[in-house]
Amino acid sequence: MIDVVKNQERFCLELRPNRSGTLRGIHIIFGFLLFVFVPTGVVFSLLGAWPVSGFMGAELLLLYGALRLNQRASQASERLELTDSLCTVERIDPWGRQRSWQFQPQWLRVDFIKSGDFVAHLSLNSKGERLNLGHFLSPDEKSTVADHLKRALARVSMLHS
Repeated sequence: MIDVVKNQERFCLELRPNRSGTLRGIHIIFGFLLFVFVPTGVVFSLLGAWPVSGFMGAELLLLYGALRLNQRASQASERLELTDSLCTVERIDPWGRQRSWQFQPQWLRVDFIKSGDFVAHLSLNSKGERLNLGHFLSPDEKSTVADHLKRALARVSMLHS
């Protein structure tokens, strides 16, 4: 997901992964699976195939863990703020850890490389330093972000010339 805020003084861009699942949705799916798996497990146990119940329980736990990890990954974000004198990139990972980078916009270059239908790389480059952006975005979304950034940097460079 891409949110863009433009005004005369600054340009802000917020990037978030596309995820359709919510914690409530995960609990609904898990509740439905419990509703199906518990009676099935009881039937198998009564028929003498009691190990099936253990495997079904293990499958449920693994599925719940995978769904929670996927939901956790949706909490990552990247925020880029560009003013006339500074470009700041803040990255928050799925566990809430935050990192920040600052660049001078006059030296900043946006590189977008599409190496296939499903693979693309977006990065900011400044004085030999490289920062990859939006690793969770699709190639089309990376292209859109690159276009927004290039236009914003062109506006900043016009102000300084």
